[in-house]
Amino acid sequence: MPETSMPDLAEEVVVEDNKDETDAAIVYDSWDMLNSMWKALVSDKYLDGEVMWSCIKFCYLFPKTHEFNKDDIIQLWIAEGFIPVTHIRLETTAGLYFEALQELSIFQFSFLASTGEPRYKLNPSIVDLFEERHSALDEYYRVDDGGNSCISENTLHSSFRDPVTLKDLFEAKNLCSLMILHQHGSHIEQVPRDLFLNLRSLRVLDFSDTKITELPSTIRYLKDLRLLNLSGTPIQALPNLLGSLSQMQTLKLRDCFKLVSLPKCIRKLINLRHLEANVASLLVSMPPGLGDLNELQTLPAFVVGKENGCHITELKHMVNVHGTLHILRLENVFSLEEAKEAALDQLKYIQKLELQWTELHNGHEILENLRPHMKLEELQIVGYGGAKFPTWIGDPIFSKLTTITIHDCRKCELLPPLGKLPLLKALSISKMHEVKVINHQFCGRDMDNESLDLERLDRGTVYENLSSDKAFTRLVNLTLNEIPKLEKWTGVVVGDFPQLQKLNIFGCSNLITLHQLSLLSSLKKLEIRLCPSLESFPKKGLPNSLQHLVIIDCPLLKEFCQKEQEEQWRKLVHIPDVWVDYLQISALRHSEFLQKVSAQRLGNELAKPSETESAQLSEIESAQALEIEPAQPSETESTKLSEVVLLQRLETETTQPSKTKPNQQSEIESAKSSHNMSQLAAKERVRLYNSLLPFL
Repeated sequence: MPETSMPDLAEEVVVEDNKDETDAAIVYDSWDMLNSMWKALVSDKYLDGEVMWSCIKFCYLFPKTHEFNKDDIIQLWIAEGFIPVTHIRLETTAGLYFEALQELSIFQFSFLASTGEPRYKLNPSIVDLFEERHSALDEYYRVDDGGNSCISENTLHSSFRDPVTLKDLFEAKNLCSLMILHQHGSHIEQVPRDLFLNLRSLRVLDFSDTKITELPSTIRYLKDLRLLNLSGTPIQALPNLLGSLSQMQTLKLRDCFKLVSLPKCIRKLINLRHLEANVASLLVSMPPGLGDLNELQTLPAFVVGKENGCHITELKHMVNVHGTLHILRLENVFSLEEAKEAALDQLKYIQKLELQWTELHNGHEILENLRPHMKLEELQIVGYGGAKFPTWIGDPIFSKLTTITIHDCRKCELLPPLGKLPLLKALSISKMHEVKVINHQFCGRDMDNESLDLERLDRGTVYENLSSDKAFTRLVNLTLNEIPKLEKWTGVVVGDFPQLQKLNIFGCSNLITLHQLSLLSSLKKLEIRLCPSLESFPKKGLPNSLQHLVIIDCPLLKEFCQKEQEEQWRKLVHIPDVWVDYLQISALRHSEFLQKVSAQRLGNELAKPSETESAQLSEIESAQALEIEPAQPSETESTKLSEVVLLQRLETETTQPSKTKPNQQSEIESAKSSHNMSQLAAKERVRLYNSLLPFL
C-alpha cells in the first residue's frame, strides 16, 4: 500500500473555520490521525521523524491558554537536546520544525504583540488529545491547577501552575525540565535551597514572573542547565557561581527591573547563545570580557564602558550575533582606531543596528569608522554630535536598508544624502536643531552624473524629464520632527518620491512654505503640526492623490483654510478628509462648497469655460444640491453635469418663461421631482442636462 502524502491526507481531515485565526484550524479527533499527519509531513519535508515526535510531545507541557513566541519554543527544544547538531545553525534547523508544527495546525497564531512579534498557542484539540492519551507520555507531567502532584521518578519534563510546593518535585530525580507557567504571575517568593541538590539533571529552569528575589548558591550543582528564565522577576543580582554552569545556552532576564548589573562570571559561559536582558535601560556598562562569548547569537544591546574588557572592541569577536544590536554610550569610544577595530562591517547577521550617544560629542571620526555590514536592514543614529554625517550613510551599496531613524543629532547642519538608497521605505528625522534647509544633497543629487544647475534647483526650479536616477524611489513614510530652524525644502525634481504615501511635518517653527509638495504624486496622508510660520499651501495646490490632511497648531495655515475665497479653498476641495485643530472641516466646508454652487459663478463657467473651470463640476462628485441661475448661453458647453453622481436637488430660474417649450419645461419639472438624480443612468443625466442648457 503506497504511503499517504500530506496533501492527500489533508483533504480527509476535519477543518474548523475559526474567524479569529489567519488560517483554518485542523481538529484532531484521534491519535491515529495525529500520527498519520505528522508522519506524512516528515516524509514530504525530509525531516527527522524522531526529532519531530520529540518536538510534538513537548507541547504537552503547555495548557490551552498558554501563549508563546517562536524563539521561546526553539530555545527550549535546543536546550532539551531535541535538535541534532549539524553544519546548519541550530536555530535554523529548529525553525523548520516550528514551521512544520504550524503547518500541522498544532501551533496557531494568537495575536501580534506590541513589539510586532507574533504570539502563538496550542490547537485545543491537540491538548485534549494529549490528555486522553497521557499514558503514552509518562515522562511528561503537567499540573494545571497546582496542589500535590503524582510526579514520579520517571518524570523527565514538568510544568506547574500556582499554588505548587516545590519540594513535591524531589521524587523526580531525573527531571530535565521545570517550568512554572501562569497567566497572572506566580506567588512563589523563594526557591528551597535543597531543590537543586535533588534535581541535578535539570536542563530547563523557568521561574519567569515569579516573585523570587535571589537564587540559592546551590544552583552551581546544575551542571547540565542549558536554559534559565528569570524574566519578569524582582531579582536584584545573579550569583557569581553562575559562571560554573558552562553548558548554559540561554539566559533570559527580560523585564528584571531591579537588576542593575550582570556578574563578571558571565564571560565563563562559553556556550551561551542567547542573552536576553533590558541592557539599554538597566546597565551602566557590560561585564568585562564579553567578547569571549563567540557563540553568542542574541545580544540586544552592548553598553560601551571605560574599563578594560568593556570597550567596543569586544564586538569584533561576536560575529555570530543575529537580529538587533543597540550600541550605547559611544562617547566612551576614545579613538577612531578603537572604532575601526570593533569591525562592525563583519557582523553580517545584524539586521537592525542602533548607534547611540548619551552625551553630546563630536564623534565624526568615530561614526565614520563604525560602518555596518552592507546587508543591514534598519539603522538608528541617536545623539550624534558631529556637524556632518559619515560618507557611508547614503551609499547605495546598502541595498537592503529599508528603515532609517535619525534622532537628536542637534549639531548637524545638513541632512544626510539618503535619496539613492534603493530599498529605503521608512525615514524618520527628528531633533535636528541646526538644519536650515533641505536641498538637493538630501536627495543624493551630488551622486548624479548628469550636470544640473543645483543652485537653481535649490531655489525651487522644477526640472522635468531628467535622465538621471530619481531619488527616494521606494520611500513610503517620511517624518520630519522638531527641526526648528528649517526654512525651506527644495531640491526635489519631478519623479522623486514616487511611492511616498505618508508625510509628517512636526515642530518646524521657521518653515514658511512647502512649494514642492505638489510634486509628491502618490501622497495620501499629510499631517502638519506646530509650524506657526507656515502660511499657505503651494500655488500649484496639493497632490490629487491626497486623501487625508491634518493640521494642528498652525495658526496661519488654519487661517488660510478658513478663508472664504474659492481660490484658496479649491486647493483643498478634492481632499475627502480634512482636519484642522482636531475639528473635521471637510464635512462643513465641502458641504458649503460642493452642495451649493453660486448661480452666477456657474453661469460664467458655462459661458466661458477655461481649462480649469470646465472641470469644476466634474470634480464635485459629492454634490447633492445645485442651484442654477440665468446666464448667457455659450457654444462651448463642456461642463460635465452628468458626473455629479449624488445630485439630489436641481433648482433653475429663468427670466424668459414664455419661451419655454412644453417638452423642455417637462424636463425641468421631471428633474425637480426626481428623488435622487444619482439613480438616473449616465445617458439620461446627459440628455437631461442638454435639454436644460437653453435655460441656463
